[in-house]
Amino acid sequence: MVEYTEEELRERAWEDLSPFRLDKEGIDQVIDEAAGCAVTWVAPNGRAMGVWVSHAVIDGEVWVTTTGNRSKTRAWHRDPRTVAVFGGPRGSVTLVGNVELSDDAVQRTSFLNALYDRGIGDRSEEGRAAFLKHMDSSGRVTGPIKVEKYITFDPQKLVR
Repeated sequence: MVEYTEEELRERAWEDLSPFRLDKEGIDQVIDEAAGCAVTWVAPNGRAMGVWVSHAVIDGEVWVTTTGNRSKTRAWHRDPRTVAVFGGPRGSVTLVGNVELSDDAVQRTSFLNALYDRGIGDRSEEGRAAFLKHMDSSGRVTGPIKVEKYITFDPQKLVR
């Protein structure tokens, strides 16, 4: 373990980012305003991987979707650990947790409707029907990310 003198600790004070954390309201705003998020998984060879995905918030939880033919789906079935990263002008939010995928048709349709309601498409019932026809397939799985930890940053607090 590294031991620091009092002077070294004062010099290193900038490393403490706790004053720049977002509160719950800020976390919710960043997630709600984000167009999507980057999610991660670990490939069989140990390589960390990540992609941008769409998300929806259902009952206060962030949900994601994927299809059975994707490497992230296979990886999440092997090891559900993931990180989801959101960013925007209000700051950044990183969710550290586990994704719980399900092929339940009711959950899938609920997720897709919530996703459509976030602003995908033309907001008409015809648009919704076309979106659901395209996306609501038996190969699609959805699920919430069960959060174990939030890592946040509020850039507005830098200038205060």
